[in-house]
Amino acid sequence: MKKNGFISTTLIYTFFVIFLALMIFLVNSYSKNRFMLNEYKDKIKNDFAENNNLDINLYFMVYNEKTKEYEVEYNMPKEGYIYKDEYSYCKNGSVMVKKEDRIEVKANKKDSCYAYFEKEL
Repeated sequence: MKKNGFISTTLIYTFFVIFLALMIFLVNSYSKNRFMLNEYKDKIKNDFAENNNLDINLYFMVYNEKTKEYEVEYNMPKEGYIYKDEYSYCKNGSVMVKKEDRIEVKANKKDSCYAYFEKEL
């Protein structure tokens, strides 16, 4: 075999191997980035869906003088009752605020809140 033919063939094969290795590296890098992007996109989409579908359960706990216990009512008591802020709470840390004739709950996830009321003295 001629020396020049051997060198040119070796050179062609070397360039081909380098090109192949570079292409494998680029495709691998692209697929990792695409996978990460899809993972972030799904996480963001699920977070928005969860925030839009919040489920807040608000229980009005009214003190009954006869039974000496708090009982669940379907509506917030209007007159003759005092809101007991020190007893009222939310299980998952949401913020509950009483404003005039309503109770506002600020939450970023599903929660159950209990608003306690007692008769005015």
